[in-house]
Amino acid sequence: MLDKEGWLPQAKALRVGQKRRVAHDCGSGTAMIVSHEADRYTSFCFRCSEGGIERKEPTLADMVELRRRAQEDAALRTATLPLPMTTDPREWPKEARLWLYRAGFHDSRIKELGIYYHKPSQRVVLPVVEDGKVTYWQARAVMPGQKPKYLNPSVDRDTVLPRFGEGPVVVLTEDYLSAAKVGRVVAGWSLLGTSMKDPVLARAVREGRPVLVWLDPDAAGRSAAARIVKELRAVGIKSVNIESSKDPKLLCLEEIRECLIASRAPGLRMNSDTVEEIEEVSKGMSPD
Repeated sequence: MLDKEGWLPQAKALRVGQKRRVAHDCGSGTAMIVSHEADRYTSFCFRCSEGGIERKEPTLADMVELRRRAQEDAALRTATLPLPMTTDPREWPKEARLWLYRAGFHDSRIKELGIYYHKPSQRVVLPVVEDGKVTYWQARAVMPGQKPKYLNPSVDRDTVLPRFGEGPVVVLTEDYLSAAKVGRVVAGWSLLGTSMKDPVLARAVREGRPVLVWLDPDAAGRSAAARIVKELRAVGIKSVNIESSKDPKLLCLEEIRECLIASRAPGLRMNSDTVEEIEEVSKGMSPD
């Protein structure tokens, strides 16, 4: 039986229903797993081949949290949107509203995209809709200290491609909101990450439009963008990387338009008709 002093404080730091690999004082690495269940704390060290248990009386808060986690786990096994939905941003906590407002998404646009607040998980849900059918969703953490950043359903996501807007070029972004923001000017597609999936590449080939890669301006984004541009060019797609000081979602529509037009210089060679079409699409739009 493991000494409680070596594992119980770590188990008590978990929320009910959680388990985690942690370090044990028997050596280096995370050789021990601890858990917090409704009626007990448990541990097992794979290096020591021993475990421990500390029973407890479940509280009402424990039972509420356990039920919430069970609902969350059930929701993660399907692409069906988690319920209940709070669709009016005026009824959301301020943290949820501000996350979208800071990216220039206001109430009318939020409702148009079907974005809503899910009270049980305290997250903003971003639905992915294709041909009128929900195929995927992300639930984004908005409360201080909330982890993980995103919850996603455990379904095949290789063919999932959030697409917004139309235009003479396609812009690949890293996240949902950036694609939705760019989609106000041209076609915005979200990779939901930094890798080019085969079905997305195949779709780009079929559509035949130039593709601009516009990922987040951090080291991971820059490296991934360079790799994706090479992949696109290897299959004959005109492509160029767009670099900006901020994520696309944090730019106003005028700034997005300027970045798109400027991208014709370094290798993409957009013709004048393409530039005029981008200008026409975005003409008269107020900053978002």
